[in-house]
Amino acid sequence: MFSQFSRRALAALVSIAALAAPTVHAAESWKPEKPVRLLVGFAPGGSADTLARLLSEPLGQHFGVPIVVENIAGAGGNIMASRLANAAPDGYTLGIAAAGSMAITHVLNAEGTPYKAADFTPITLAAVQPNVVIVNNDVPASNIAELKTYFEQNPQATYGTAGIGISNHLIAETMLHRMGVKVEHAAYRGASPVIVDLLGGHIAMTVDNISTAAALAREGKVKALAVTSAERAPQLPEVPTLAEQGLTGFDMPTWQGVFAPAGLAPEIRDAYYAALQDVLVREDVIERMATLGSQPVTGMTPAQFEDYLEADRLQWAQTAEDADIRLQ
Repeated sequence: MFSQFSRRALAALVSIAALAAPTVHAAESWKPEKPVRLLVGFAPGGSADTLARLLSEPLGQHFGVPIVVENIAGAGGNIMASRLANAAPDGYTLGIAAAGSMAITHVLNAEGTPYKAADFTPITLAAVQPNVVIVNNDVPASNIAELKTYFEQNPQATYGTAGIGISNHLIAETMLHRMGVKVEHAAYRGASPVIVDLLGGHIAMTVDNISTAAALAREGKVKALAVTSAERAPQLPEVPTLAEQGLTGFDMPTWQGVFAPAGLAPEIRDAYYAALQDVLVREDVIERMATLGSQPVTGMTPAQFEDYLEADRLQWAQTAEDADIRLQ
C-alpha cells in the first residue's frame, strides 16, 4: 500500500495507516528480560532525542524493564546508525533514526557509508513533523524573497544543520537551489549547538523541526520565515509555506522511525511493533507529541515501513539529482 508513497501524501498516509492497522494484541510471545538500549544519533534536545525519551518510559512500562536512551551524536546520525548496524540482533538494542541516516546517506554516499539498508530491521514509522526555516534576528528578512536578497548581498553568510546528509541539510540545500543562491553549510554534532550559534549570530539560518522553531519564534529569539511542508503548521499558523512564497510544490517534512539490527527474530520485531502501537495511541503520548509539533504514525507494519523507506530513498535520490547535491 505504501510503495507509491509521496511526501505530499503524508497526512493521508497517516490516516490510512491508522485505519488499516491490524489488531494489536496485548500479549506477545517475547519480552526483554533486562534493560534495552534505545540509541539516538543526535545530542539531547533535538526531535529524535525528544521522541526517544517520550517513548522510552511507556515502552519500559509495557515490557517491565528500563528502556535506556543513549545519545551517540555525530555525522548526521551516521555514527549511531553504524553502531546499531553492528549491534547484536537480540532485541536489546534499538535505534530512533530519520531520513538522514536511513535514506539520504544511502543515495548520496553509498560507497562511503559504513553500513547499508540491509543492515537494519525496520520496525515502524513513529512520527512526522513539519520543518521551519528560521533566521537570527539580525538577518534583515521577513520572507523568502528578502532572504534571497540577503544571501545575494552577503556571500560570506552561512547556515547550519545538525549534520551533513540529514534531511534538514538536504531540505535547506533544495530550498536554496530553488531560490537560486549558494550558501556555505556548517555541519554540527546535533541540533542544540546549531541553535546556540544561530542565536549568537554566528550563522544566518537553519531549517529546524516545528517544536524548536515555534518556541524560539514565539519568544522572539528568531524569525520564522517559512514552513517546508505543503500546508501551514497549526503551531505557527501565521507563517506561510515555501510553496506559498514561490517555491511551488515544495513539501518536505521530517520523519522518525524505530529500527533494530538486521537479523532480528520476527517474534522480537513483532513484539516491539505491537508495543509501539500501544504506546503511540496513548492519550498522554499523543498530547505530548502535539505540544512538540509532532504527529504520531500508527499502523505502519514492518513490511509497509520497508516499502516506505525504499520509496523515500528514491525520492531523495531524485531531489539530490535535481539540486546537484553530493556528500563530500
